[in-house]
Amino acid sequence: MDPSKWLVDEDTACFKGRLSRLRWLVENSPDGELWTFPGGLLAKNLFEETRYSFIYGQFLAANLLGLAYLERTLSALFYQAGRNDLERAGLAKLIQEAHSENLLTAAEVEDLDLIRKKRNSYAHFRKPGHEDGIERRSINADEAPYEIFEQDAIGVVRSVLRMVDKGSL
Repeated sequence: MDPSKWLVDEDTACFKGRLSRLRWLVENSPDGELWTFPGGLLAKNLFEETRYSFIYGQFLAANLLGLAYLERTLSALFYQAGRNDLERAGLAKLIQEAHSENLLTAAEVEDLDLIRKKRNSYAHFRKPGHEDGIERRSINADEAPYEIFEQDAIGVVRSVLRMVDKGSL
């Protein structure tokens, strides 16, 4: 098969979904011409790749990259504030500390904790049928796994966009 034909067919088949996700992303992105990325160039790239993965329907990638962005950004904010004690802290600890320092609201903490737990089921092996596993979640929700991946990605991208909005803390 001609690779260019495959690419054109793929682009055509997925265009409406991509356009819909792009519109959602634009509507939910914070205002402003300049966004800052306390986690540096890598954080900016994680942010960009999260957005592209989401738009292109690569929801597992959007989930994992988005959480990496959030973890890196929280770590950088604490580092800038002189909190060297959190240099190797995991996301759960960073979320707790961010709440203690009033960087995150209780609702944001709840969202991030839920997202973090879902990410762990993607990033770390779970036995078939595990309560956090995608198979069990799919059966319990009576939805296809792809739909659950998308819902999870929407939650992650929302949190990423909120963090970008807080970037100038």
